[in-house]
Amino acid sequence: MGATPPPLAPYVGKCTSSCEEELNLSLYLHQVVSGAAHNQEVILSPGFANSFGVMAVNDWTMHATNDSTASIIARAKGMHIQATQTQANGYAWFLPFNMVFEDSSYTINSFRGSTLQVMGIVNDANGEWAIVGGTGKLSMARGTVKFTTVQSSPNIESYKKIDIHAFYTTQPTEKV
Repeated sequence: MGATPPPLAPYVGKCTSSCEEELNLSLYLHQVVSGAAHNQEVILSPGFANSFGVMAVNDWTMHATNDSTASIIARAKGMHIQATQTQANGYAWFLPFNMVFEDSSYTINSFRGSTLQVMGIVNDANGEWAIVGGTGKLSMARGTVKFTTVQSSPNIESYKKIDIHAFYTTQPTEKV
């Protein structure tokens, strides 16, 4: 005789409230390449053509405006890797990073401590990245981040306006 399966909690497989939420949020990503306040650092530079294989770590800040003195809403913590030998414009940076939310006063739902896992490529001033996961209040997120470079001083700093569109799963509440 087979073993009796364990009893399931009454909420397993069912949403007790709205299971999925939608997030639409615009921020400004501030990338500082050089200078005293730089927020990225090259850690590998193999010397190939087109800077192929260059790897840098980043801790870019994200603000409500393109002003570096504004409150930091989130940080893009990760890396970027030069991943082309043939790109016509000479660059194609692959980026995997965690968007870690810090400021709880900016959004209606406090996402402080929650993350979005983002990955994609930068090979032009404008583009799109994939949201491939999330943690905390942004659990199981999926979606896109569209970016537009709004201010750039090559090899010094840039601002990208990022438009986040994501769906995430809220944690079900257990019924007693």
